[in-house]
Amino acid sequence: MFLGSREDVAHLGYVLGTCPKCKTQGVFTVYLAKRKITLYVVAAVPVREQHVLECRACGTRFALPPNQKDELKERLISADQLADYVTRMPPPGALGPKSGNASAAPARTLYQVLHVDPYADPEVIEAAFKRLAFKYHPDRSKANDAPEKMREILRAKEILGDPLRRRAYDDSIGIIHLPKLPDAMRAEDV
Repeated sequence: MFLGSREDVAHLGYVLGTCPKCKTQGVFTVYLAKRKITLYVVAAVPVREQHVLECRACGTRFALPPNQKDELKERLISADQLADYVTRMPPPGALGPKSGNASAAPARTLYQVLHVDPYADPEVIEAAFKRLAFKYHPDRSKANDAPEKMREILRAKEILGDPLRRRAYDDSIGIIHLPKLPDAMRAEDV
């Protein structure tokens, strides 16, 4: 009987590169994501491990193909090296005008809007929505940006609450899903 799943994420460092989605050159955060399922209460069985790159400009996450793991390790830099790199960069606007709006805030994923893991169960997404809606509802919150935040939260709930739309959204931001185990699978079958 399948009881639950969990993703352990380890921060490995940073990589400099160009985002395939937003075409911004900059810093990617590198994680090692390990997905585990818990069968009964006996054991957590590792089912997947992958390196994930996150664009610091647009927030999109990309899974790294396993054959590129060694190349990534060679390019990986520490937080201290990143800080040194950033301090040597020219100030914004010093290189002339750029295309696009340089002052725009980086786009967040819908999961970041609701403060949940991309592999969160529907019940977790619903609970996060209720908590944030209670906090930012314009009738309750005195914050100037409460209506805007509420619209953002509603949009996230609308997409992530519908399994088909959530799957399409996950595909668009590079989240990989493994097929679900059958409900009838038991610990002794493993």
